[in-house]
Amino acid sequence: MKHLRILRIILAILFLVASVAALIWGSDVHPAAAVAERSQILPSALSVTAGAALVWLVITFLFGRFYCSTVCPVGTLSDLSLRLRRLLSRRSPLKFAYRHPSRIGKHVLWIYLACVVIGVVGVPFLIEPWNIMRNAAATVRPDAVHSTWTMLGVSAIAGMVGGLVALALIVVSSLIWGRRFCTDICPLGTMMGYVSNYSLYHIEIDRDCCSSCGICEQVCRASCIKVVSRYVDNARCIRCLDCLTACPDGAIHLQINRNRPATPLMMRKKANKPT
Repeated sequence: MKHLRILRIILAILFLVASVAALIWGSDVHPAAAVAERSQILPSALSVTAGAALVWLVITFLFGRFYCSTVCPVGTLSDLSLRLRRLLSRRSPLKFAYRHPSRIGKHVLWIYLACVVIGVVGVPFLIEPWNIMRNAAATVRPDAVHSTWTMLGVSAIAGMVGGLVALALIVVSSLIWGRRFCTDICPLGTMMGYVSNYSLYHIEIDRDCCSSCGICEQVCRASCIKVVSRYVDNARCIRCLDCLTACPDGAIHLQINRNRPATPLMMRKKANKPT
């Protein structure tokens, strides 16, 4: 799993660079930029074929929210912010703890869907990850969002400011709380969380191998691991795979079957047979 995590990190960086290139210079600047844009859920969902959106739906159902840890540019930016925090505070390393699921994400999702249905597209343009990056990129390439905000009767400067503010808030929240935006605010993350909760492959903690050291809970940027009960909230898990490589006992796996204690806690005594 260590090699899989390294591959995920490499792909995340490549997708981030290609996404930024597509947003600033256009998707025709390089084939990788075109691939990055077509791999995003929202642009695909708004197209005629919706191919990438359907592909990510299947991938999420099979393996979980790898989109959030690999392809989403906002997610990778959040991870880079966390990395910077850890480099700057090595004497007091950043540690996370399990956090109960919040209902904020559900409310945001309903508001997001309602705005899409009734045509209030300004809200989705401000809170959806790809659009956040588009708005922020307008500082360099204003024509990228000019037509969108002009159609809404608002200056493109409003979208640019909204994107910069959103990115700033995401970076700050990442430095403090990790992937809180992805698990509690992002409407796409919430939607994929419903699917990921029933994914075929899921993160499991082997109860017989776990020594309760708590390292996996401390490194979990989604705050979805509860060591005391050997529980992983796969709906919020973004599949960063940090816990798998950090576990000193090798007790965490991405697998199909559910774990149960191999060591019996109680054994029923056989009744004595009459002589």
